[in-house]
Amino acid sequence: MNSSTRAKLVMDAISRAVDCDFQIASNLMGEIFRNSTGQQIYGVCCGLADAARQTLLRLHGYQDPDTMWALAPSDPADEPLHPAHAFSLRFITAFANGDMETCKALYLAAANASADDFAHSVIALLGDVARLARRALLELAEGGEGPAAHPH
Repeated sequence: MNSSTRAKLVMDAISRAVDCDFQIASNLMGEIFRNSTGQQIYGVCCGLADAARQTLLRLHGYQDPDTMWALAPSDPADEPLHPAHAFSLRFITAFANGDMETCKALYLAAANASADDFAHSVIALLGDVARLARRALLELAEGGEGPAAHPH
């Protein structure tokens, strides 16, 4: 699979997940997994995290250079955070903050888990990206105020 096909499949998976068509999104991710190397899957994770970062910027605008993004579970009082979801939130946060060393470490930890746990982590990442995108779409539909302008 070439990189443009992989990128198209990732975008299709995001679109399907945003539309809550999880079976097709999961099937698309399975196709990506079957036809990609570990390094290519890392690129997929970075692509997903970049989509989340772009959505965060749409929702909240550009951050002051001295601040950092921080994502937390929607309800911290819920049951303990599933490891796949913890990976996802931490990966998105690290990517949004430009901390690629942490992204690499998180990815390697996930990739060295069982194949099922690794797949669950990447699918959780896709799900969290879709959740953020649905939130942004809902705010736009409700006529929410736009984000802060870029500091240029």
